[in-house]
Amino acid sequence: MKREWIAAGLLSLLIGAAALNIVRADRLLEQIGVNLNRAESAALRRDFETAAVCFDNGFSIWQDARSYTNVFLRHPDVDAAADAFYDLQQLLLQKDRDALPAAFARLRYRLEIIDYMEHPSVGTIF
Repeated sequence: MKREWIAAGLLSLLIGAAALNIVRADRLLEQIGVNLNRAESAALRRDFETAAVCFDNGFSIWQDARSYTNVFLRHPDVDAAADAFYDLQQLLLQKDRDALPAAFARLRYRLEIIDYMEHPSVGTIF
């Protein structure tokens, strides 16, 4: 009987840790998303200075969470999001207004994939 209680306790601990991971990922991606929305709005208004500041805020949040993302998130998704961040950063520096909407969309897509993979569903479990 003692083994069953230990197993139940460990299972509860794992479920709780998974739930905390989902909450952490949601908060991280939400904070980044707010900054990306601001950056995109500013870039479309041709206010590249504000766009760069907002983008840098979001990118800093991403970089500060590296120890978390490298341990708890899928590496291919993290790498793809990092590539999208760097690509968008270059376009903002070049002030390439025509290519920016696609770059913002690509980064958002990469972040949405991370968010999707962290939530339990039939597609992410099997």
